[in-house]
Amino acid sequence: MKIEELLQELERKSGLSREELMKRIEKKINELDNLITIEGAIYLVGRELGIELPSERRRVTISSIVPGMRRVSFIGRVFKISRIVEFGVGRKGKVVNLFVGDSTGYVKIPLWNEQVSFVDEKKITIGSLVQVINGFSREGIYGEVEVSLGKLGMLKVLDVEIPEIPSAEELVQKFSSFEKTKIKDIKPGNFEIVGFIVKVFKSNFVYNSNGEKIMVVPTLMDDGTGDIRVSFFRELAETLVGVSVDELERIEENERKSFIEERILGKEIIVEGRVRKNEMYDRLEMIATNIKPFNPTEESYKLVEELENE
Repeated sequence: MKIEELLQELERKSGLSREELMKRIEKKINELDNLITIEGAIYLVGRELGIELPSERRRVTISSIVPGMRRVSFIGRVFKISRIVEFGVGRKGKVVNLFVGDSTGYVKIPLWNEQVSFVDEKKITIGSLVQVINGFSREGIYGEVEVSLGKLGMLKVLDVEIPEIPSAEELVQKFSSFEKTKIKDIKPGNFEIVGFIVKVFKSNFVYNSNGEKIMVVPTLMDDGTGDIRVSFFRELAETLVGVSVDELERIEENERKSFIEERILGKEIIVEGRVRKNEMYDRLEMIATNIKPFNPTEESYKLVEELENE
């Protein structure tokens, strides 16, 4: 459903005014540090009010899945599998992430504990065609859409071929490659930018579903043609700042921002990341997935090579 249709449905079922609902939606987006779409915030507000909003009940294309949807069913191909991570003391658990795509987009599917056997026992490998039935979607910490199975969801491995779903190699190329661009030309998608960190926003710690504390460093980067908000998470944030999350936590809270500024403000770096539109603030933002130090000599060679190929 479109945003306006969702808002009208929420108004009708909740009995609250549009103004009150928008305040709740904006508060939800701010609580999640702008890492959720307005559609996802509407679904989350609805859930808090005990209201189930309409969502796609049939199989959908992956690009149409937004955070906050329930009973989501779709078919896609596995093009990337993370390593299996074990966590906890005493009663241990484990998790592995599948990256599943079709011709329109991709989602991350976390598999927990006994579900990890899909990967452990090679039932699912790179290139497997899978069907998700009755999953629910949410926004992941890196800005990606996640679809979890929960108690009602199912994951099936299909032994048929669907020609319109690209191969694993094509999906890797489509969703894992980063096109180099100037910030003024940036648009939603995967891109590489070279620029200076010109501002550091207040850093936060967030927790994942295992209770693990994760460092978040939101910045503003400028390349001379424009600027864009770029957020660094987890290991990338620690690498950028040069301290671990535990070391940063030991610094007084009111001193952390200036500590980070001293280390990274004015730094020129190369960033690869996923760009998306923040609907609430009508701006493009980037979630960093990789950082590289800027090497003037190497970049000069690349520029000469690009000019020679034109």
